[in-house]
Amino acid sequence: MTDRSGPISVLCVDGEPDMAALVGERVARSDDRITTTVATSARAGLTRLEAGDVDCVVSDYDMPGMDGIEFLEAVRATHPDLPFILFTAGGSEAVASDAISAGATDYVRRDANDDPYATLARRVRAAVDQYRARPPTTGSPDVARTVLEASPDAILVGVDGDCVFANAAAVDQFGAADDDALRGHSVAALLGSADADDDERATDAGVTWERRMIRALDGTAFPADVTRRAVSWGGQDATVVIVRALAERVSGDHERARYRTAFEQAMDAMVIADDGGTYVEANRSAVELFGLPRGQLLGSHVSDFAPADYDFGAEWEAFKQGGLDRGTFPLLRPDGERRIVEYAATAEISPGEHLSVLRDVTERERLEEQLLTERDTLREIYEIIATREMGFQTKIRRLLDVGREFLGVPYGFLTEIDGDTQHIVAACGDHELLQPGESCPLSEAYCRKTITREELVTVQNATLEGLSSDPAYERFDLGCYVGSKVLVDGELYGTFCFAGTEPRADAFSEAERTFVELLAQWVSYELERDQVTAELEAQNERLEEFASMVSHDLRSPLSVAQGYLELAREDGDPEQFDRVRDAHERMGRLIDDLLYLAREGEEIGETEPVALRDAVERAWATVEDGSSAALAVGDDLGTVVADPDRLQQLLENLFSNAIEHGGPDVTVRVTALEGGFAVTDDGPGIPADLRAEVFERGVSTVESGSGFGLHIVREIVDGHGWRVDVTDGPEGGARFEITDVDVT
Repeated sequence: MTDRSGPISVLCVDGEPDMAALVGERVARSDDRITTTVATSARAGLTRLEAGDVDCVVSDYDMPGMDGIEFLEAVRATHPDLPFILFTAGGSEAVASDAISAGATDYVRRDANDDPYATLARRVRAAVDQYRARPPTTGSPDVARTVLEASPDAILVGVDGDCVFANAAAVDQFGAADDDALRGHSVAALLGSADADDDERATDAGVTWERRMIRALDGTAFPADVTRRAVSWGGQDATVVIVRALAERVSGDHERARYRTAFEQAMDAMVIADDGGTYVEANRSAVELFGLPRGQLLGSHVSDFAPADYDFGAEWEAFKQGGLDRGTFPLLRPDGERRIVEYAATAEISPGEHLSVLRDVTERERLEEQLLTERDTLREIYEIIATREMGFQTKIRRLLDVGREFLGVPYGFLTEIDGDTQHIVAACGDHELLQPGESCPLSEAYCRKTITREELVTVQNATLEGLSSDPAYERFDLGCYVGSKVLVDGELYGTFCFAGTEPRADAFSEAERTFVELLAQWVSYELERDQVTAELEAQNERLEEFASMVSHDLRSPLSVAQGYLELAREDGDPEQFDRVRDAHERMGRLIDDLLYLAREGEEIGETEPVALRDAVERAWATVEDGSSAALAVGDDLGTVVADPDRLQQLLENLFSNAIEHGGPDVTVRVTALEGGFAVTDDGPGIPADLRAEVFERGVSTVESGSGFGLHIVREIVDGHGWRVDVTDGPEGGARFEITDVDVT
């Protein structure tokens, strides 16, 4: 008899190396008789058993490749009586029942409330003592039959390639009437092998495992995990074959149906690959993701969908060794489309099978990238706008450059619309017709559409949108375009646009449209600010001019008046008082003109169509004041677009200048010109050497003049955008020609 008090050698098997070592150490510490050996997989455990010297096996249930029940069945095939204790935290009552049915000696839960390792040590000692107390097993087939019959998995025993034993589960699995219907059949044929020597070669390696399609006697095929082990059967070399149908991994028909439905209907793509990386199963979502029919997807290789630089061998081996992997992966579909997938992969969900759950995150990745791009672009725009040292034109060019990069187009430009003409003010890109200084008729530009619509104008594909015969397309050859109006104080200034020769693959997004609108609004704001700044500078200049005039130009007639007043006091000459009166009158005119310049300057109010003849007659009625001067008005003076009050002031000053220089009998004529009108008198005229100066402040050819009348005329002309020239009249007097006027 075996010494029941002798040392006990325990083989601890667990898929987690650290846990296997912990179990071995804790059990050994609990009993001085126990020594332990560790194996980190069921296959390694079977190999260790071949070496002998094992009194008891302690195994976890949840292990990759072969679970605890499968491992137990493989052990029982060659060691029918060896103590085998299932020690697991992942089990249940159903697992315990299956373990006992399969021939487990005992079952201990790792998560028990008391000390589970001390309990395990006691159970090991008791099982080994009982095992040693029994007489040794003879190795008779009858003993093995008893053990194998209890297994819930199909088990075949083959001698010389023929089946000599089949348990009840095998009879059911293969659809046989009884075990006699299986005995005598070739084991290789029952396993679906085309090679009769396949079984012999497989068992040469000791214990083997593989997944294959098994065909029942009625022709029904089913996938199964097949484990084979060489044994002695009645003194003959034999092979024990354990066949576990894959569907049996989920107990019961209802559970199997639920499992299959969950797999097939999952929103995420799910694929199963074998050890070599070939896809052997895929659900409906995977078929859609990969863009292949299921029949073509199955049998494809993982690397078939990977980039060219993907090192499949190293990555795949690392994954199988690590057991888990997750991350993102660029998936290349057969149609050339590139998808970004997020994956979570688990190795050995069953022996030789590796599950990957894939989720298409292409759109999410695109949106994240777009948000990052938008954030960086807005930051760059802010830095440009906030740089005070940078001039307006430089900022515009920088913004156009940032904008075309953001939109993915080669051209960006700012235009100014002047009547029926488009002028390029600033631009980026090498389009020869879209450069600063270039102009074209508005009718031949996309901008004509931009300025007539409230919303942004976009063109994704000019040809597909029926614009191939549009004048703008024919002139600029732009396949895509986006443009926004630029307003200054509510009035149209021009457009802010981006374009490309090639059409865009996608329509301009809401974010891109908003981006263009924001830039156009900023340009409007900057132009308005520049305009306000220019107006303030002009006002300051007028105030300085006013101060200068008050301090200088009024001092002269005031001094004259004071001098003549002193003379009048001394000799009582009435002529001296007349001269004082004339000086005071000149000061009055100076004050009126100075106030006018200070208040108005070049500033023009609301313009409207004004009948020029009516304006002439009103101005003459104000100036003539009972003198004998005559007015002659030509025909077809037409209507001009002007500020009515400022136009009348202009005419009054010209008429006053004619009377002041030509005398009370002067004749003034107002005649039409092409694009304007002329005011001519028959007075002495203006000397040629003074014509360049007569519009300057304080210049007059008569002593009584203020020197501001014609200066005000030029201010009003400039404010309207007109032109004034002085020349000789046909009768020798002065002729003032006002041109560049919008006359209808």
